[in-house]
Amino acid sequence: MEGKKVLRALITLGLLVALITVIIVSQGHDPNNPHASIPKEEWLRGEKGHGFAVLNNQNPQEQCYECHAKQGLGGKAYCQSCHDQSGVNYNLPD
Repeated sequence: MEGKKVLRALITLGLLVALITVIIVSQGHDPNNPHASIPKEEWLRGEKGHGFAVLNNQNPQEQCYECHAKQGLGGKAYCQSCHDQSGVNYNLPD
């Protein structure tokens, strides 16, 4: 009987620690930003960042513009302004 109480206590403690860990880790996640798990510098210039997403997406009007507009960034105009600043010569679809 005593062994069952100890086992239950250990399981309860383990579950409590797991719950606290999940709560702490989830505090750093922004559910409104699909790029939140990627560091900003990696997203902007990394091997699997923005350029990779754009080249493999080929559909920014459906994948990017709407979300950027919801974030208050604007759609095509937002993308084009970044491209102009960085010297990217690319004609964005409407």
